[in-house]
Amino acid sequence: MKKLIVAIALAFGLAACFKPIPPVPTLGEVELPVVGEETVWSSANYKGKPVFVVFMGSWCPYCQMTMPAVTAMANEFGDEVEIVGVFMDNDAEDVKIVAKEHGLTVKALYDGADVAQSLGVNGLPHAVVFDKKHRAIKEWEGFKPTLADEYREALQKVTK
Repeated sequence: MKKLIVAIALAFGLAACFKPIPPVPTLGEVELPVVGEETVWSSANYKGKPVFVVFMGSWCPYCQMTMPAVTAMANEFGDEVEIVGVFMDNDAEDVKIVAKEHGLTVKALYDGADVAQSLGVNGLPHAVVFDKKHRAIKEWEGFKPTLADEYREALQKVTK
């Protein structure tokens, strides 16, 4: 009996030392309205294709600074990767104005706060590369001048 109690105590002690591995976030079934169109973008239409999502807000200066890097990735990888900007805004017109002003050429989706929350987005801009099975493989939060290079490196890996 004493050995059983020691074994149980030891098992609980060891279990406390190990952190569980969190599940890999997945894109899931996302449907959002497209700015300037009477359509809805659906992640289901891109099964088997990598997806690059950048969460932004029209009011966010760092998001605006990120837009040229996102457009550059669309120019370079647009045939191989579905690239979208998901805006937290509820007003498509605000997004349309900012996207045009900053040369954003990817599909701009809006009303994306629930999707952002489901993926654990805490700050903007927040970018996520999803592989062909729509599992998150790389994430960035915030802006830095090297983002275009970092995005390129991750997208090169996911398109191989």
